[in-house]
Amino acid sequence: MKRFGFISAFIFFLNSFTFSQCCTSGCCAPGTANFGVLEKGDLLMFSFFKRNYSDKYYQGDRPSNFSYLINDYADYAGLNLSYGITDKLTVQLTFGYFTAKVENFDLPVVGQQQFSAQGIADGEFFLKYNFFNSKNKIFSFTASGGARFPTGQYKQINGNVELPRDVQPGSGAYSGIFILYTQIKPFKNKDRSFLVNSRTDLNGANSEGFQYGSANTNSIGYLIKIDKTFSLIAMVRNENKDCDYIHHKGMFSSSSCRFFVSPGLSLSLKNSLSFSLYGDVPVYQNYTGTQLASKYAFSFAVSKVFELHKKHEEIPAQ
Repeated sequence: MKRFGFISAFIFFLNSFTFSQCCTSGCCAPGTANFGVLEKGDLLMFSFFKRNYSDKYYQGDRPSNFSYLINDYADYAGLNLSYGITDKLTVQLTFGYFTAKVENFDLPVVGQQQFSAQGIADGEFFLKYNFFNSKNKIFSFTASGGARFPTGQYKQINGNVELPRDVQPGSGAYSGIFILYTQIKPFKNKDRSFLVNSRTDLNGANSEGFQYGSANTNSIGYLIKIDKTFSLIAMVRNENKDCDYIHHKGMFSSSSCRFFVSPGLSLSLKNSLSFSLYGDVPVYQNYTGTQLASKYAFSFAVSKVFELHKKHEEIPAQ
């Protein structure tokens, strides 16, 4: 577990490199040199909170004077449970709850209004397998496949009115998810790595014929150790989203390409306990048509590893 202080600092920001209609995850795991998987018999409990906030429209890659929403924000609390089936294979379940999804309007004649909802979000299930881990521990490659399943409500009603789609806690559809993890350690005798992720979401349609567009997210992260306890996190992330569909017809103002920087701080304590805090700041956004753009996000996470396997006892030499 000596590598826990280094790798656990990345658990949160890798887990949160995607956050769209529901919170998604690509959690890296502590306690092993095989990046992306746990040691056999280890259980990782990982909880986090994230807020996304938006209050400005973009047309293409520039701010727009379009006025419809005053602001939009979402508060999400999540729990990840990961278990090492073998040293190369890990299973992961993700659950979440929107404590608030809010849209504030200022409409002509009608005036200011608010749509808000809360509830269980869609869940996720993953299997992760480490395909390669070099003997010198410079390079590691792990792949993950899984699915998002519709546990959240997508027809929530408030005052006999069905809430807008963007406020609903769930999507009402199944999705396939594929993630590739790569760890590169270019510096000898230093516990520092570049962590590279690529995630693809292939979204299905719900019973109302609505389908979120396929999405691809790519991130590169690096950690700078200040001392044995504190570490600085640096990450850049690119998100590409295809257009949404309604009854197999593409919706114009729904695709996008975005780039973010995510500075953060990690605190690693004894007993495999870690805390992480970071921000999410867009540096470039390009939207098809006119869409509400991201302004900022901030996140907080706590993780703990439980070694459920029995320790191997060393047999003294005869």
